Amino acid sequence: MRILRHIFIFMLLVFNLSFAQFGQNKVQYDVFDWNFIQSKHFNIYFNGENKVISDFCAKTAESAYESISTLLDWDLKKRYAIIVYDSHNDFQQTNTTNSYMPEGVGGFTELFKNRVVVPFEGSYRDFRHVIHHELLHAFMNDLYYSGSIQSIISGAVRLNIPLWLAEGSAEYESSRWDTEADMFMRDFAYNTQFEAYPLEALTGYYAYKGGQSIFKFIRETYGYQKLTEFYTKLKIYHDVEKGIQYTFNMSKEEFTEEWHYYIKKMYWPDISMSEDNREISVRLTDHKKMRNVQNIAPAISPSGNQIAFLSDRKGYADIYLMDVQDGKQMKRLVRGQRKASLEELKWMSPGISWSADSKNIVFAAKSGQHDALVVVDVASGKQTFYPMPELKGVFSAAYHPTDNNIIAFSGHNGSQSDIFIYNLQDRILVNLTQDTFGDENPQWTPDGQNIVYVSERLKSKEVRDMRHPYQRDIYMVNVGSKMKTAKTQTDHDENYPFMDPQGRGFVYTLDANGINNIYIQPNKGDAYPITNVVGGIFHLNLDRKGENLIFCAFKNYGWDIFRMNYPFEMEKKELHPTHYLTESTYAPFDTTENMMKKERIRRLTENIEPENEKVRIVKGDDEIQRLTDYVDYVFVPEYAYGIESPDSQIVAMDSTEIIDTKGDYIDKPYKTKFSLDLVDSQFGFSTFYGVQGQAAFMFSDVMGDHQVYISTDLYIDLQNSDYALAYYYRRYRPNFGLVVVNQSDNYATYIPGEISETNPFGYFVTRYTNRSVNFMVDYPINKYHRIELNNSYYYIKRDLLDDPAIAALYDEDIHEFRTELALVKDNTIFSYTGPMDGNRYRLSLDMSPKITAETPVFYTAKLDFRQYFKITNNYHLAFRFNGGASFGPDPQTFLLGGIDNWINYVYNPNAPIFGNSGDSFSDQLSMYYLSEYIMPVRGATLFQTWGDKFMLFNAEFRFPFIEYAKLGLPPISFFQVRGVLFADVGAAWTDSLQLVENDAWMIGNTWQDMIGSVGMGIRVYLGFALLRIDLAWEYNGDGFSTPRWLFSLGGDL
Repeated sequence: MRILRHIFIFMLLVFNLSFAQFGQNKVQYDVFDWNFIQSKHFNIYFNGENKVISDFCAKTAESAYESISTLLDWDLKKRYAIIVYDSHNDFQQTNTTNSYMPEGVGGFTELFKNRVVVPFEGSYRDFRHVIHHELLHAFMNDLYYSGSIQSIISGAVRLNIPLWLAEGSAEYESSRWDTEADMFMRDFAYNTQFEAYPLEALTGYYAYKGGQSIFKFIRETYGYQKLTEFYTKLKIYHDVEKGIQYTFNMSKEEFTEEWHYYIKKMYWPDISMSEDNREISVRLTDHKKMRNVQNIAPAISPSGNQIAFLSDRKGYADIYLMDVQDGKQMKRLVRGQRKASLEELKWMSPGISWSADSKNIVFAAKSGQHDALVVVDVASGKQTFYPMPELKGVFSAAYHPTDNNIIAFSGHNGSQSDIFIYNLQDRILVNLTQDTFGDENPQWTPDGQNIVYVSERLKSKEVRDMRHPYQRDIYMVNVGSKMKTAKTQTDHDENYPFMDPQGRGFVYTLDANGINNIYIQPNKGDAYPITNVVGGIFHLNLDRKGENLIFCAFKNYGWDIFRMNYPFEMEKKELHPTHYLTESTYAPFDTTENMMKKERIRRLTENIEPENEKVRIVKGDDEIQRLTDYVDYVFVPEYAYGIESPDSQIVAMDSTEIIDTKGDYIDKPYKTKFSLDLVDSQFGFSTFYGVQGQAAFMFSDVMGDHQVYISTDLYIDLQNSDYALAYYYRRYRPNFGLVVVNQSDNYATYIPGEISETNPFGYFVTRYTNRSVNFMVDYPINKYHRIELNNSYYYIKRDLLDDPAIAALYDEDIHEFRTELALVKDNTIFSYTGPMDGNRYRLSLDMSPKITAETPVFYTAKLDFRQYFKITNNYHLAFRFNGGASFGPDPQTFLLGGIDNWINYVYNPNAPIFGNSGDSFSDQLSMYYLSEYIMPVRGATLFQTWGDKFMLFNAEFRFPFIEYAKLGLPPISFFQVRGVLFADVGAAWTDSLQLVENDAWMIGNTWQDMIGSVGMGIRVYLGFALLRIDLAWEYNGDGFSTPRWLFSLGGDL
C-alpha cells in the first residue's frame, strides 16, 4: 500500500495540479459558411461562394500531385482535405489546430487527419508555392505514417523526420531553387563555421533553406533518382542515418562534409566577385550589436532628418525613429504586438510612409477583426485607426506627396490583390487597378498624379514552368484615368520602385544576375545596376531631394538599413551571374525525372493482378482503389501494426463525378461529419483486479469546430473504473465545453480507532469516488484578453469496502456546486523554455455555496501575475506574484512547497491532506479533493506549509548554458541547454500572518509561516518533454539547508 501511495502522490502532482491557465486567444470573429469541391484526389473546402481560389487550388494540387508522386514513387492511399481560407486573418481563426497562426506561417499540414490548411494572401505565386509545399508534407505523412498520428501512437512507425528533412524536402519539391534560397545559402557560406553545423543543427529558417540546399545537392551530385531512393530507404529502415548510409554509402557525418564542400564550391566564387554594402553606403543599424534579426521597411521623412523603420529589437514588431545621417538617437515610436489594435505590423509586406509635413507616419496593421491603416502623430505618439472591413488584407501604405488625407496601399478582397487609395477625411476607398494580377508596394510619383507599383505577371512561355510561372514587373497607374502602363517587362523580379523627385527616372531592385541589386532606370536609355552585393537589397526609399537612398540589405543572418548618397550619380556596375543562374535551369524535370514519370504512368495503366499488388488495385486512369487503414475506424489489433485488409474506397474520382457540363468543379455544401482522430488502448487481466484496460478516443469534424474526447480506465467493474467524456464546440466567438468525469481510486486508509485483533494495523481498503459535470465558457475579448466562466457539479464519496460492520461510521459523501469567474491576460512572447517578455495574469473568483448540509462553503479570490523582461534574445528575467485567500465556513486549504511534476519528490507527512498519520489520508474529503497546491518553492518539500491564505514570490534569471555539445561516449548531442538562477519565497497562513517566530527580525531568526529557497538549474529537451534539473537550498531565516536535487518535467513559469 505504501507503493500505491507514492504512485498516487506522483500521479496527483502530474495530472491534478490546479495552476493558473494562460495562453493567447484564437478569436472567432467570423462564422464561416463552408462548401467544397472535389478534384481527382482531394476535397477542397472554401468559404462562401469564393470558388476562384478553390478552383485555382484544385488545379494546382493536381499538378503538384503528379510531381510529388513521381518523386516519392507513391500514390496517396486516402482522399485528403485541403482547407482554403480567403485571407491570413481568416486563417488565424481555424479550428483545425489549437495553435495560433502568426504572420509568416503560410500554411500547415496536421497529422490527425492529414489536412492541408492554407490561406490566400493576395499572391497567386505564393499561393501556388504553399499548396505544393504542404502537399509534400501530406504525401510524406501518407507514405511514412499512413496519413494519421495513430501509427506513431501505436508504435507501428518509429521514424522521426527532422525539420531539415521535412521542410527542406517541401521547399525543394515546391520551388526547386530561387533567388531567395540562393541568398540565404550564400550568406550561410560566407558567415558560417561549418563544423558547427551538422544536419541536426539546422534550425529555424535554415532548416527550410539549408534543407532545401541539401536536396539540391543530392540531385545535382547524384541525380534525381537518388532522391526517390532516399525516400524509399527512409520507409524501409525508419531511420534517417540508415537512410543516408544505405542510399549514399556513407555515414551522416561524411554526407554532411560532402554537402558543406558543395556549398563552398558553389558560393565562394560568387562572394569573391561581389562588394560589401559598406563600400557603397553607410550602415545605420547593426543587428548583431542590437542583438536582433530584422531592421526593415525604412522610410525617410520629407524633412530629410529622420528615418522610421520596423524592428524586432525587443522581440516584438516595433517601429523606431533614428537619425538619417548616422542611425543614432534611436527611439521607439510604436509598440506592436502587445494590444489588440496592433496585433501584427505586417512583417511580410511592410510599408511605412511619412505625411508631407513630416508630422505623421502611416502603416498597415492587423487591428482586431480587420486590417487597418494606422496614422501616428510622431510628436505625441497618438494613434488613429482606419479599419478596412471591406478588404481581407491591407499592406504597404504610402502617403500622397502633398495631400495628408490621401493614402495609397495594397489590399486584397479574398481572390485578388489591387492598389487602392483611401481618403482619411471622407473615408472613401477607391480601387485603382482592379485586375487579377497580384499588385503590391505602391509609391506615388512626385506630382501625385500616378502611382508606381509591382505587379505579378506570367513569365514568357520560353522560361515559364510549373514551379516558377510568375515574375514581378513594375507598372504605373494614373489616379484619374486608372490607365496602367508597364515600366519594366522582363522574366526576372523587379521590386520596390521609387520615383526620383528630380525627375531623372526611378530606382528599383532586380535579380537579373541572381541577386537583388539596385538598378537605375533613367528617363532615356537602358536600366543599369549601381550595386553588386553579396546578399540582397530590399525596401528602397528616396528623400525629397533624391540625394539619399535608404535601403535594407540582408547579411550575416539578418537585415540592416543603409544609406547611399547620390544614387543617380553612381556608376554602372559590372555584374557577374551567380553559379545558380549559370549552372541551374528553371526546367521542372531533367531527363531522369521525365523518364520516371512516364514509367509511373505506364505502371499505373497496366493490368495488374490483385494478388501481385498489395498497395493498390488499379482499374484505369480515373479509379485507384486503396486499402483502408482500419485503425481509424475499428479496434482490431492487427490494424494497429499496419497489416492490410481489402477495402474498395475510391481515392481518385472520375471527372464526370466532379466536373459539370460547363467544365466547372461541382460545389457541394459542407456537412458536419465526425471521424476518429486518435485511439489508444491497452487491455490486461490481473488475478487480483480482474479485467483491466485503458482506452482513449478523440473525434472531430473536418473543420475542428466539434471535438469529442473519451477516456476510460477499466478496473473490475464500472463502479471502480475511471471514465471521462468531453465535448467542445468552437464555431462561434464564445467557446463552449462540457466535461463529464467519473474517477474512482482505492487506497489503504489508516483508522486508529478501529485497530483490533482481526486488523492489528488499522488499515482498511477505501474507495474514493469523484463524479463531476463541468460546463465551461470562455469569451475571447481579443487576442490577449478573455473571460472564463466555469460551472461544476461534484459528487464526492468515500466507501469503506472490507468491513461492512463499521462502514456506516466512516462512509461519507459531498455534493458541491462550484462557480469560477476569471479574467485572463497574456501578451507574452516565448523563448525555448518559457515566456521571455511581456506579462500575463489571471484574476479569479471561486464560489461554493451550500446545497446540502455536508457541502463545504467558501469564497476564494486569487491573483497570479507574471512579468518578463528580455535583456537580449538569450538573457531574460522573470518575476511572479501569486496570492490568494479563501473565506467562509469551510475555506480552501493552500498547500505550499515543492515543484510541479517532481520526479524524485519529497513530501511533508504531517500535511493535513494526510490526516492524523503520515500513513493515512485525510478524514475530510474536502481537504483531499478541494485543496490547491501552490508551487514552486524548490528547496522545500511538497506541502511544507499550509493555510487558507497564501503569497508566493518567484524570481528567475535565464541564460544560455550550452548552445551545442556532442559527446563521444555516450554518443549524445545537446542543443540549447538553458540555465537558470532562481529565488522563491512564500507564506501560507490561517488567521493572522506570522512570518517570523516571536515577530523577530526576518534575517537571523527562524521563519514561521514563511518558506524560501535559492538555487540554480538547467533545462534540457529530451525530445518528448523538457527536463528540469535544479539544485536548491532552503532558507529558513537563520541559515541554509543542505542542497537538494530536483528532477522534474515541464516548462519554466
